[in-house]
This record gives sequence, C-alpha cells and structure tokens, in this order.
Amino acid sequence: MRASLRQWWRDAEPWYAAIGVANMVMGTSSILIPLMLAEVLGRSVRDLGILSSLVSLVGVVGSLVWGRLSDAAHRRKLFVVLSFAALSIGFAGLAFVHSFGTLLVVNMALNFFWVANAAVTVLIVIENQDHAAWESKIGHLNQIGAFGWVGGLLLGSAGLAVLNHFVLETTALRLLSLILAVGASGATVLALVFVPRTRPRFTRRRFRGAVVALGNFLVEQARFGPFHLYHRFAPRNLPTMLWGPEGLRHETKLFLLATLLVFTGLGFFAVPLPLLLYEHFNLPSSMVFLYFMVQHVAVVGAYPLASRRIMRWGNKNVQIAALLVRMVLFTATSVFLSASSTAPSAPMLVVFFLLIGGSWSYFQLSGVALVSRLAKPENRGKALGLYNAIAGVGAILAGVAAGFIVEGMGYQATFAVAAVLLVIALGILYRMPLPRLRRAPTTAFNRSEQANSTPRNGTPTDASRNRAGAQKEWFAPMPRQERP
Repeated sequence: MRASLRQWWRDAEPWYAAIGVANMVMGTSSILIPLMLAEVLGRSVRDLGILSSLVSLVGVVGSLVWGRLSDAAHRRKLFVVLSFAALSIGFAGLAFVHSFGTLLVVNMALNFFWVANAAVTVLIVIENQDHAAWESKIGHLNQIGAFGWVGGLLLGSAGLAVLNHFVLETTALRLLSLILAVGASGATVLALVFVPRTRPRFTRRRFRGAVVALGNFLVEQARFGPFHLYHRFAPRNLPTMLWGPEGLRHETKLFLLATLLVFTGLGFFAVPLPLLLYEHFNLPSSMVFLYFMVQHVAVVGAYPLASRRIMRWGNKNVQIAALLVRMVLFTATSVFLSASSTAPSAPMLVVFFLLIGGSWSYFQLSGVALVSRLAKPENRGKALGLYNAIAGVGAILAGVAAGFIVEGMGYQATFAVAAVLLVIALGILYRMPLPRLRRAPTTAFNRSEQANSTPRNGTPTDASRNRAGAQKEWFAPMPRQERP
C-alpha cells in the first residue's frame, strides 16, 4: 500500500495541483450558491431551478465554443489560466451580490469560464504523453480533481461551522465566497507557473479508453462533466447521425433516448436537493456541505468496485442495477416526504447519500462504456459527444420544471417525477438489444482471465464461461481499424 502511494505521488505532475485547487473551489461553490440564493437573497427553489437550467445551457454552449477556440488559437495553457483567473474575479463579485439577476449573471459567467478549463485539460495530457500513458494519466488527473472536489465540500462544512460562531449566516456565506476567490487566485498562479505549453495537434484519440478513464463524474449536473468531448460533436451533424443511412444504430438511438430520460430524472432529484436539506429539513448549512461530502466520498470509493462489477456482469446489467437503486431511493424519498415533514435521522441520511454516490459511479462508468460499444466504430466519437450533450439537455429540462413542481406540489412530487422517468428509461434499457460484436483478438489480459476462470481440472464451468464471455464482449480492446 505504501509503495503504491509513493508511486502514485511520483506519477503526479506539478500542474495537477492547479487542477486540484480549482476543483476544491468549484466543489465548495456547488453547494454555496444554492445556500446564498436561499439565505442571502431569500429566493425559492423555483429560482434555483431557473438558475440551474440557464447555467447548464451556458455550459453546453461554452463546451462547444472553447474546444474550437483552443484549437484555433494553437494554445492550451492560456485557456486554463484564463479560466482560473475568471473564477477568482467571479467569486469576489459573488460575495457582494444583492439581487437574483446579478447572481444569475455571475454564476453563468463562472460556469462559462470553468468550461474553458474542462475543455482543454485532458487535451493537455493527450498532447504531452505517449498514447500508452493516456488512460493512466487521465485517470490520475481525474483522481486529483475528485480529491479536490471532496476537499472543497469539507472546506465549506468546516468554514461555515467556524464562521457561524462569529458572524451571521449571510455574512459567513459571503466571507466563504471571498475565500474561494483567494483559492482561485492560487490556482491561477499554479497554472501560470506549472501548466506545460503545448501546440495542439491532431490525435486519433481512442475515445472509449479515454472516456472510461473519466468514469467518476462528481455531480449529476452536466456542467461539471467531461466537456472536453463536447467539441467532437457538431450540432449540424445531428440529423445525419439520427436519420442518415450511415448514422447511429437503432439500439444506440434507444440508449440515447433512455439517457435523456435518466439525466432529466436525475436533474429532478439533484436540483432541489440542497434546499430540501436546508429549508425543508432545517439543517445547518455546514451539515448540508457534510452530507454532500459523504455522497462524493462514496462516488470516489465505489469507482474501482464498479469497474470490477462491470467485468462480471456487463455494462447493461450494471446500468440497469444502478438505476434500479436510484429509482427505489427516489420512490422511498417521495413516500417519506408525503408522510412526514420532519427530517430523517442522521444515520438514515448518511446511508441515503452513500447509496446515491455509490450508484452514480456504477451508472456513469457503465454508461459511457456502453454508448461506445453500441455505436458503430466510425461513429463512436460522435456518439460519445452526443451522450454528453444529452446529459446537458437533461439538466436544462429538469431545472425549471423541478423548481415549479416543488413550488406547486411539494418536494415529494419532484422526486416522484424523477422515479417515473427512471422507470420508463429502465423499460427501454431492458428491451434494448445489444449488437453482436466480433470476437476480440487474444491478448495477455484475455489469457489471464481465461486462466483465472478455469478450474484446476481444466474444464470451465458454465458460470466461468459466461463470465469470460462477458469480459471479452464488453472489455475487449478495440482493433486498430476501429479507432475513430
């Protein structure tokens, strides 16, 4: 264990520190902004829904803009430094907002410039590393971001717990925003000093491997997803992809339809959740941060377990199982809110957020791998870009609708809508056919798996044959000619 940690530390590059600090800042802001909306400005969950939808829209548009701009400018580092500097200015301004309109504009600007960083950091890895190191380096960078995000939630919880002893809640939230501005300034300096200069070059990216390495999305709103893949999807190609003779397979379209329903359902759950805890359950703001930290710790912790489970069950089965867990949680929450107005016990909330976080890793990792397998080899990159774009559209659709439903019918109604959308998506996924794939070439990985699945008498059991077949089908390396 100690040797592994030392090796992990040696493999890190100095500029990863800038990414970690920036993610810490954004992790704190993901809960700080809903709390400021409610406590400082006195606005409702409907306004939070509007804010969430518009910010997600800016994220989708920005992701299409920044990737092309970074290619056209022949620079990557500039965009990372610009992104972090804009965050510093934005959080400094956020500390002094006094109206919903100002908060909306500042938050949209924050997300627009945050996307600039997300659009190019993975490309910096790709353009500075040999092809063989892409997955490990991208995974390492993603781990740094995950630790930073969890650290940001811990900072928010501890910071507010301390500040609330000395100042009012509204002042504490404003001071925390100023602390984030200082943190973003630190990330800017680190990026300016350590981010390597690269010249963009065309790379035949192995999309499936690179995306699977990004498996642990930290939150369920697409504005914090892997935006660097959006610019591979051109909206003008959408009609050809959906209806052209060389477009997406029927089963790929079914999966993307299910994905739209899922991300919309997840948005109905995620958007009002911070205010459910803070306003409906009357939990202290520091505890709201703490419960979300539990969720994201579960995301990070479940990621390696999800990888192993997919190898045993296959992506489709894991996807369905993860969504079943979510559907049960949403339904149970809706029933609880209908029957009681009091907050559940702390152990119940901890278990709830652990299950929410853990199921996210299983869902997301199986989803990106599944869409890459369902698409034709020549359409794989476009399908992955469309998958991420659909995630953004789901967040946009859910934001406004969730806010109005909560105001009109209560929190239990929006959780019920989320559960119904997941039920429909599960029906589509269950009936969705899987394409027949060519037998994978024999590799050292496959030989070792075959050896591990063969009993000592040399005769494979039915279970071991099925397991080995699932591994070959869903985790076989892509032949060279299939790489987009």
